[in-house]
Amino acid sequence: MDLYRVAELEAAKGRQLDAARPDAVARVHGTDKLTARERIALLLDAQTEVEYGSIAAQDADGNWIPEAGGVDYVGSIDDQTVITSSTDYTDKGGGYGAGRLERLFALALDHLWPVVFFVDGGGSRARHPRTGFDHTEINGQLSRFTLFDGVAELSGLVPTVAIVSGPSFAGHASLAGFSDFVIATPGSSIGMGGPPMVEAALGMTLTPNELAGVEMHELTGGIDLLVDDEPQAIEAARRYLSYQRPLTAGTASPTAGDLVSLVPESGSYDMYQVIEAIVDQDSFFELRPQFARSMITGFARVEGLTIGVLANQPAHCDGAIDENAATKAGRFIEQCDAYQFPVLSLIDTPGAVTTWTTDGDTVTEPGISRWHTRPIVAHQHRTVPLFAVQTRISHGIATHIMAGPPTAPTPSVFTLAWPTTEIGHIDGYSATRNVNAFDDVINPGQTRQHLARMLGLLPTPKQSPVKKHPIDTW
Repeated sequence: MDLYRVAELEAAKGRQLDAARPDAVARVHGTDKLTARERIALLLDAQTEVEYGSIAAQDADGNWIPEAGGVDYVGSIDDQTVITSSTDYTDKGGGYGAGRLERLFALALDHLWPVVFFVDGGGSRARHPRTGFDHTEINGQLSRFTLFDGVAELSGLVPTVAIVSGPSFAGHASLAGFSDFVIATPGSSIGMGGPPMVEAALGMTLTPNELAGVEMHELTGGIDLLVDDEPQAIEAARRYLSYQRPLTAGTASPTAGDLVSLVPESGSYDMYQVIEAIVDQDSFFELRPQFARSMITGFARVEGLTIGVLANQPAHCDGAIDENAATKAGRFIEQCDAYQFPVLSLIDTPGAVTTWTTDGDTVTEPGISRWHTRPIVAHQHRTVPLFAVQTRISHGIATHIMAGPPTAPTPSVFTLAWPTTEIGHIDGYSATRNVNAFDDVINPGQTRQHLARMLGLLPTPKQSPVKKHPIDTW
């Protein structure tokens, strides 16, 4: 083989490395951000990365043309194989061009590999140097998937994580929207039409963050977690994926013995303290903390085994389940069921409420809407075990929302009550519970022990090679 051809190939690849692009690297570092390759290096285990698609084409003179717009790798995170992709906003605006991600989606589907995206950019590039005849042609499909049907097909089968740390519009925003778990950093944005489009259509000049800032998305459920910077976002992605693997053991929280004193007979209390006292120390990882704050969702461990935690929060609106809280619960149940996580449901709520605005006033009253049926439908399809613990009250249809109907195909493994539970309460709804609905009334301090023993008696859930259902993108 002609060594010159090999040298030219290496030179072409070298032009894409950070060391060969000091000006671009300086611009990125000037905004307190990481380059695309720095992101990947921080995300993946050292010396595990294998790059895909670094060369895009060859021109008429036989010169190699490097790929543009980002980088793509297969590597590992804590010895778990993952696919990762990072756009490069300094290179063609971070636009996807060669269909390389679609190829990786097929690998993710075949091998059940999680996917982590960094998606800041303005969308796909319509054309790309492909034939080497001094012109460009429209991308051809390189896999059995295109961009959108590929990531949509992964929903509910392998975890998909999107990190947004800059302006993310059009196709990039869609990738975030399809993902199971979206992490963002302050000042970033997610929207379908960017500022130039808005200015052309409406004559309004807005910054990306003014138009579609992640701070707004945090409050409305558009993202799952807002963190301070890219290193924290990468650490959050690694932690999210860590729950896919059980640990050999876990340590009880120092507050485990305080459960009896955490829940008063009446009045407000903080359900976060109850959660922390039940699960392994420092294992609770919350999703969507600022959206629908009367409902808590997150992952945790009990004696090293991963569980999903679904809980009412009496410290916010008494734990009432409004439309947003019901939607949050429904999606989380789907998420746990897709990835085979048993669910712990902690119940203390006055019931379902509906909210609307009339004559400028916000009205909230007991009642249900179509949104309140979403978690019940999710429970109907759930096959993972659910453990229900009623700490105090549950009126109306609330228990069905939190734990599913008792006649569901997979009813709760056990339904426990604490001494503070309101038993046999008669209200204006048909879906009431009484003492016969509980498997036992226990000392709150025994909750972790009951949960750990039941988890130990059940088979350890394994990742399903067949998709059970997609995960709601809301």
